[in-house]
Amino acid sequence: MEEAYRQARKRGEQGRRRAISQSEHPYLTDLDSLVAQLPCGQRENIGLRDIPLEMVVGTVTKGRQSAFSCNFMPLLPWNTEFARKWSNLYDIQISEGYRDPIIVTEFMHRFYVQEGNKRVSVLKFLDAPTVSAKVTRLYPGKWDSVESRLYGEFCAFWYVCPLYEIEFSREGSYEMLAKMLGQDLVEKWPQKKVDYLRHTFLLFKRAYLRAGGDHLDITPADAMLVYLNVYNQDRLLDTPTDIVVNRLCKIWRELVIAGKSDEDKVDLVEAPSVDEQETPAKSTSGVLNFFMGKTVYSAANPLRIAFIHEFPCATSSWDSLHDQGRQYLDEHFGGIVRTEAFEDCHDPDVFYAAVETAVKHGANVIFSTSHRLMEYTLRAAVEYPQVRFLNCSIGLPHQSVRSYFGKMYEAKFLLGALAASMADNHRIGYHASVFASGALSEINAFAIGASLLDPRAQIILTWGDVPAGGLAEAMCREGVSIMTGADMSKSLEDPTAYGLHRLVNGKEVTGIAMPVWNWGRYYELIVRSLLHGTWDETADDQQVRAVNYWYGMSSGVIDIRYAPGLPYQTRKLVQLLRNGIVEGSINPFGGELHSQDGVVQIEGFPPLPSTQIIEMDWLADNVVGTIPQLDDEPKVRAL
Repeated sequence: MEEAYRQARKRGEQGRRRAISQSEHPYLTDLDSLVAQLPCGQRENIGLRDIPLEMVVGTVTKGRQSAFSCNFMPLLPWNTEFARKWSNLYDIQISEGYRDPIIVTEFMHRFYVQEGNKRVSVLKFLDAPTVSAKVTRLYPGKWDSVESRLYGEFCAFWYVCPLYEIEFSREGSYEMLAKMLGQDLVEKWPQKKVDYLRHTFLLFKRAYLRAGGDHLDITPADAMLVYLNVYNQDRLLDTPTDIVVNRLCKIWRELVIAGKSDEDKVDLVEAPSVDEQETPAKSTSGVLNFFMGKTVYSAANPLRIAFIHEFPCATSSWDSLHDQGRQYLDEHFGGIVRTEAFEDCHDPDVFYAAVETAVKHGANVIFSTSHRLMEYTLRAAVEYPQVRFLNCSIGLPHQSVRSYFGKMYEAKFLLGALAASMADNHRIGYHASVFASGALSEINAFAIGASLLDPRAQIILTWGDVPAGGLAEAMCREGVSIMTGADMSKSLEDPTAYGLHRLVNGKEVTGIAMPVWNWGRYYELIVRSLLHGTWDETADDQQVRAVNYWYGMSSGVIDIRYAPGLPYQTRKLVQLLRNGIVEGSINPFGGELHSQDGVVQIEGFPPLPSTQIIEMDWLADNVVGTIPQLDDEPKVRAL
């Protein structure tokens, strides 16, 4: 049909001109030229498949390249044989549809046509979603780039769940999706699960595009993963499209952040503002005078803050310490700030009920005090955008929830130096209970601190639950007499092995020093930013980024406490190191650094950037131990 061809050619000319104006190639990409300079691997016959037409992006050879614009629309004049054949194929498709499949080569999750270019053009003109094709997969010759590794993850996913439509732009996403659906990337998925994912994704994609998702720098699958992280309790197939669109609008800033590079996702706030560092007022009247004219909050209209704890404070020292910080706010701000606490909220229903109650009570701010509560906190923050939410964690890129944590590695550096000054055989124990964000930086800072005083110091590292017979006995069998264990205790007289301590005969434990979390000071600094009106100045509204507070010793939120009777000269030595950290003249991760795998950086280099400290994935060369493999480590089929 002549009219259809003229319309298609008009689209082709528009696509060609648009590409030229954007300095892009205006014609079809040909696979031969694309791979000419690339190392390619084996070919695999995939067989007959229905493939997404939007992923058909080029031709195999140059022969037909200039006959089509980059959007696969025709460019040749109407009075050509090419145009007549295109029109005949259009008539066939309209009247009865194609019977023969096209032939394509798949390379890096895109398809290039060997036979059937005009059929693809007609189907794209008609906005058909898929085309039947005989597929040959061409593997890359090397897997050492982000793109090739991501494609390898797709191939592993495709073998267990053959859906081409699911395309992620970040490594690890296929495994995350599989885990959400109770599957892995090793065993083939049940067909019902494959069909469920296909229909769910198509429904979500329609809602995502309707919400304007094509303007974001993420794929629809990326967006679906963000959505499921917030609304993971709901079946998408049972949710009306209007509701999905509305939810996407609520989490829009989360979607924007998902499209940013890692270095652009998070604003790391490492020091309070000048006002926050002022000496705290000591009386109610002093506080009132201090904030007079700077805030709408008063004794009659207080800033209301809710704290949600994972476990009961009576049984959890972590939650107890946070609750002491909460009580400090009530005492310190004398009526301008009023708090309430909700305990034992590890169950999602209990957590959401606590949030609902806090909001009914007028909460302006809600703190959740465990990183394991972040998932629930994120969903609550989306549902209550008028409330400010914070979660005790670090390195999580969520715009709806701010996170806060401490530079505990600074205290561990001091404890490592102290341990080396007291160990008599160069062997020092370190027990880490959980593998969470910051754990490796704490271990390495401890090891580096020990090596400063004893170049021969070895750090004997253990993880997880206390072994049978007790940790002290197990460490003594390793020749350890000085070790550090859990960080929290209500006092140094606690008979349990907290902080840095000495072991005697595998049974007796004598405390030496322990790290201290000053949560009252931390919460004071955050609350001051709210009362002063500087909270909103922390993040730039023009640049959607997550905000993570990461304060250390210089802010007064981290410190160490010595046991009574510690020798004066020993305390003096550690105090000198502490002063250097507070003043910024000492950093455990500055200068020459060595890991178990070799040199991290050479002498003279500045300290590692904070983001690299948070995301540290190596152990210092004087650590005897390994990084644990988590039980839920991604399982990927070998290619």
